[in-house]
Amino acid sequence: MSAPLLTLSAVNKGFALGNRQRQVLHNISLTVEDGAFVAFVGASGCGKSTLLRLVAGLETADSGDIILADAPVTGPSRSCGMIFQDHRLLPWLTVAENIDLALPRREFAAADRRRLIAEHLELVGLSDYANALPGKLSGGMAQRAAIARGLVNRPRLLLLDEPFSALDSLTRTRLQGELQRIWTFEKIAMLLVTHDVEEAVFLADRVVVLAPNPGRISAVIDVELPRSRDRASTEFVALKAAILRQLEAFMEAPVI
Repeated sequence: MSAPLLTLSAVNKGFALGNRQRQVLHNISLTVEDGAFVAFVGASGCGKSTLLRLVAGLETADSGDIILADAPVTGPSRSCGMIFQDHRLLPWLTVAENIDLALPRREFAAADRRRLIAEHLELVGLSDYANALPGKLSGGMAQRAAIARGLVNRPRLLLLDEPFSALDSLTRTRLQGELQRIWTFEKIAMLLVTHDVEEAVFLADRVVVLAPNPGRISAVIDVELPRSRDRASTEFVALKAAILRQLEAFMEAPVI
């Protein structure tokens, strides 16, 4: 049996808060297989985004181990891409130029760069907008461009930190379907942080419920529903309700 793509072992992280230390994550242990889709849900402040930043190498754990693609995470790497809550496209560059920024300058010939950019614009449905500036795009289109930028390096793992939270409900629902299609096509592992339990159940193979104060794994729930998932089905609604009940149990937890 092959080793997991990602392994977190007893990971802890805290931050200074005034004259004391606040523990944000406590004893996080989890494995993620190649090609899996895992969603993290939990109350604000439970450490979901911090956990993604640790995996991305943007923060350093206080203790514990994070192994990605058989190597310890010591900083950002090409094995891992990340998409944030806002698209972070540079407004003075075209969509194609923004995607091109993610490709290492010395590793790809010009023809290969153009091919990869074109392939990923097609993947997210933006081939006709290659030369558009970000200001000409809708919010949903800009996030699709950010997804293309995150994938163009062919990472083993894509991290998504509330990527659709700023979008209206209809656009969000549509992009959830688009992300599912992209995941199926690309066959890479994805870790999604979201406050939206319905989004987690719709997209993920597993939903990891984080308890707050400090952030810790409360439950790992397998989503054994066929794709494409029917949000109105009895099974979908029941699973969503069960996860919401778990989250509601933490709503009155005191902050320490």
